[in-house]
Amino acid sequence: MTTKIVANTPKFVVFDLQKLSETQHLIFGADYVLIRPMTKGCTLHLTNTKLRLSQGQVVLLAPFNPFRLSLDKRTSRDAQVDCDVLHFRLNGIGLTFVDSPQFREIKTMLDDAKLGLLYEGDAIAEIGNIFDSIENSFDFCQILNVLTILERLSKQAPKQLLEAATDICHVKKTEDKLNTSLEYIQQHLNEPLTVAMVAGQIYMAESTFSRFFNANMGITFWQYVIEQRVRQAARLLINTDNSISYISAEVGFTSISSFNTKFKELLNITPKQYRKNHLNMRSDSVSPETVNLKANMLNNQGMQARAESH
Repeated sequence: MTTKIVANTPKFVVFDLQKLSETQHLIFGADYVLIRPMTKGCTLHLTNTKLRLSQGQVVLLAPFNPFRLSLDKRTSRDAQVDCDVLHFRLNGIGLTFVDSPQFREIKTMLDDAKLGLLYEGDAIAEIGNIFDSIENSFDFCQILNVLTILERLSKQAPKQLLEAATDICHVKKTEDKLNTSLEYIQQHLNEPLTVAMVAGQIYMAESTFSRFFNANMGITFWQYVIEQRVRQAARLLINTDNSISYISAEVGFTSISSFNTKFKELLNITPKQYRKNHLNMRSDSVSPETVNLKANMLNNQGMQARAESH
């Protein structure tokens, strides 16, 4: 049996279907979220909006859109309030697929979801049937179920935008802070990065930044840095003749032993074997952009395999 990978944890990769969980504070995460109420009695709270949900509706929220769900106590005394909450991430699906022309309508819908999209109508009943068949596993058919839901929604016009753009300007500021942090990390991977260095770029205290990063990325700062260093090393192993020890230092590892250990933990293969297995990707006919794209795809597969093995 596949271990359930819970959203907003380091191992979360593709999707996680949960039952309704009432919270006292707004959830501010890095996932897209689909909410499908199956009974009355559930209320969605956004930054500036409160919406009583009903059966036959679906709400789509983009990352960095704070929300929480609450129960109508009068309703919950009489019957169990039931609601599905589906968290998902695009980076686990694969960049090649997500960037394809066939995915364009879904991408447009996901961009619009920054405001929160409410759907209802006859088509939602069919989407509900797909929800009912989803299981939390890495089986390909389950990923297809999630993609089918997104494809069906992208064909529908939302009944309502849940928040005005001006109402979520502070959310945009938070997204900008996260992007600034990620860009700084990427530009300084080969340096002795610290939490303090990155936190200083967005004027946060170290402890505040650590909580901010973990809440929005679903992974700790150091886990993210190590994964990015390994991803960059994988590209260099394919695209250069530099020695493994040189590449280790080039991406920011302080010792070759630490590099070998982390590389194998994440990709389930040693750097030496990884290079040997992918020498065919270094022919003159393969562009650097293609090499980087393939390396990204291979790294995603390795990291997903790591999640499945736990």
